[in-house]
Amino acid sequence: MKDLPQLLRKLQEDDAVIQPRRLGILILLALEGKLSFRELREYLGMSPGNLGSHIQVLEEKSLVTRTRCLKRMRYVTCYEITDKGLEKLASILEIASKISSSLNKQTLRNDDKMYKKG
Repeated sequence: MKDLPQLLRKLQEDDAVIQPRRLGILILLALEGKLSFRELREYLGMSPGNLGSHIQVLEEKSLVTRTRCLKRMRYVTCYEITDKGLEKLASILEIASKISSSLNKQTLRNDDKMYKKG
């Protein structure tokens, strides 16, 4: 894959998002919409301090936003992904898809070589 170094550099441009927990937060918010802090903790199985620190980084990068929302008849802190967050997530997933496609092609070529030798 000729453009692999370029794709990997692009992934590393924003290492704050590539971190697995933060990527999970972005994916969850993109799929589920607005979620409370408690809901995020339950989905992701993270401690309050751990989740809070990851959310803070995502907020500083303007990838998620904090709001107040009504859940179970009371107002709680909720988070949702921003347009910038959606764009960043789409870019990362596109790069991952290209790499995955390349890996699948390489696996098929290797399988063909092994079949021809056998």
